[in-house]
Amino acid sequence: MRSRAATPKTPQGDPYDVAVRYLGPRPRSVAEIRRHLRSKRFDQPAIDKAVDKLRAQRYIDDEAFARYWVEQRDRFRPKGQRAIVSELLQKGVSREAIELAMGEREPDSEVKRARAVIKRPITRWASMDDPERKRKIHQYLVQRGFSYDTIEEVIAHPEEEGGTD
Repeated sequence: MRSRAATPKTPQGDPYDVAVRYLGPRPRSVAEIRRHLRSKRFDQPAIDKAVDKLRAQRYIDDEAFARYWVEQRDRFRPKGQRAIVSELLQKGVSREAIELAMGEREPDSEVKRARAVIKRPITRWASMDDPERKRKIHQYLVQRGFSYDTIEEVIAHPEEEGGTD
């Protein structure tokens, strides 16, 4: 049986083509593309050339990616601002691009999102006594990256907008 460590893996194909295929399922940040190409063992000049070509063709743009990520999070898996900022930083997006994307949100939308997030689980907590229910709401929202001010607002009025739907 041959050992895998004996033959160093050489990159297969053109880094540009590999990056375009990686972009297929969803938009990516520049850092994600670079990380992926490095994992495929492409050398740095080839990665730089591929990234420059993708930027020139507007396939990658960190500001557009940050806006996309914030919009998707708001729509499908709502999280607090802290969690979204953390995710974007992990994906290699600059703080300036994140601030631009986060600045486009409505100022009071954080409380609305927090109420939407607890809409389902709050029905399970309805039978609990008040301190236990507040603790559960607090814990649930902290895990999803909501600020303490937002959590306090939601705890004070948990179903303010929940009954209007």
